Amino acid sequence: MKPLISILTPVYNHEKFVGDTIDSVINQTYQNWEMLIVDDCSTDGSWDIIKLYAKKDSRIKTFRNDHNRGLIYNWKLLIDKSSGEYMSFLEGDDIFYARNLEEKIEIFNKYTEVKMVYCNLSIIDEKGIFLIKNFYEKDKIRTFKNEKIKPEEFLFSRALPFYTYSQITLKRDVLSISGYPRSFDSKSKVFIPSDWDFNFRVATKNNVYSIDDVLIGLRKHSTNSSSDTINATKQLLLILDEYANNFSDDEKVLGAIRYMRGRAMYFNIIYYLENNKKKTAWKEFIFYIFQYPKNLSKDFYLNLKLLVRLFL
Repeated sequence: MKPLISILTPVYNHEKFVGDTIDSVINQTYQNWEMLIVDDCSTDGSWDIIKLYAKKDSRIKTFRNDHNRGLIYNWKLLIDKSSGEYMSFLEGDDIFYARNLEEKIEIFNKYTEVKMVYCNLSIIDEKGIFLIKNFYEKDKIRTFKNEKIKPEEFLFSRALPFYTYSQITLKRDVLSISGYPRSFDSKSKVFIPSDWDFNFRVATKNNVYSIDDVLIGLRKHSTNSSSDTINATKQLLLILDEYANNFSDDEKVLGAIRYMRGRAMYFNIIYYLENNKKKTAWKEFIFYIFQYPKNLSKDFYLNLKLLVRLFL
C-alpha cells in the first residue's frame, strides 16, 4: 500500500491562482493523497472555486473560517484535521510539478531516518511564466542529504537552505520533536518568517534531505505577504530573541544569531534604497557598521556593493 500524503493548503484571496494550485495536485503522478483546503474568509471568488473542485474529487476536503484568522491558525487547523502519514505544505498560490509527491516518497522509502524532504524550486509570475527556472542553481545554495543542519550553519547561511513552506514534506511524527508552525507577534495575523522558524526547528533536530529536481513553482505577485520587508525583519528579530535564550550556552550559535541580526538590518537598508529613502538608508548603514562590524568582513563584497549604491 502506498502511504497517504496529506496536502495542506491555506487560501486567502487567491482567486487568480487557486485553480492552478489544485490542478497541480490532481495531476500528480503519485495519487494516494488527500488535499485539505481552508479558505480564510476570502473576499474574492476563491471559496466558490474551491467548492467546485471539491464536488468533483472526494479527496479534496474543504473548510472555511467565519473570519480571517491568519496563517498560523490555518496551518494548525489543517495539520490537526489531516490523517496522512506524511504532510506536504502547499500555499494557495503556488504549484506542484507532476513528480513532486512521487520523488519525495521515494526518498522517504530509501532513507527511513529522514523526517523532512524538501526540493528545488522555480520562481514564476502571476501568469506562470518563469522568472527563475532553477533557484538553487542560480543562487548556489548548499543542499543537505540525510543529515541534520547545525544551528550555526543554518544561521550563518548567506543563502538560506529553505525558501518556502511549499518546498517541504514531513513525516507526521516530526511534530512531536519540532512542534507546529508558530508566531511571536500577537499584533499581526501574518507572521511572515514563520516558515523560516519552522524549518529551522525541523532541520536542526531531524535528518533532512534535499531533492535537486525543481518540483514546485513559487509564485511572486503584488500581494505576497513576504513583500513586507520591514515587518518581516522586525518579526525575525523576535525569533532570534527566542533562539538566544535557547542557545545561551553555545557561543557558536550566539555568534551566528548576532550575524543574522546584522543581516536583518542589511535587508532593511536595501529596502530603503529601493523605495527612494536614501537618508534613512544612510542612517541605518552608519548604525549597522558600528553595531555589526564582523558582518562587514564576512559579507565584504555585498557590503561593498551596498556602499556603492548608497553613493550613487
